[in-house]
Amino acid sequence: MYISCAGTFLLRDSAQEEHLFSVSFRKYGRSLHARIEHYQHRFSFDCHDPADPACVMFFEPMLTAPLPRSQPFSLQQLARAVIVSHLNYDGVDQLPLPGRLRAYLKEYHYRQRVRVRTLEPHHYH
Repeated sequence: MYISCAGTFLLRDSAQEEHLFSVSFRKYGRSLHARIEHYQHRFSFDCHDPADPACVMFFEPMLTAPLPRSQPFSLQQLARAVIVSHLNYDGVDQLPLPGRLRAYLKEYHYRQRVRVRTLEPHHYH
């Protein structure tokens, strides 16, 4: 998306397990990204309740021109996606495959679980 004009966007699967999709788009002369959440049969950008005034984005995504895929995914890439969709990251090592093929499957970081840590509020006196 480096050379794309403002408004160009690409919708993709999210790398984070708790989000279905994310969108990358061009605005302000650079590429920006936003997660898309699904809650109560509605989609929104990084906010569970779009009616809640406390849920505010720091920028408005401008999605006017979808980025066409000039190169479709190869059969090799599609096969890797299907295989890793049925395994966790460490499960690849259990497959009876040559090491080079296991390494190729592990390059697909999309399935690697993202660790989320909730911070407890500190009370200062």
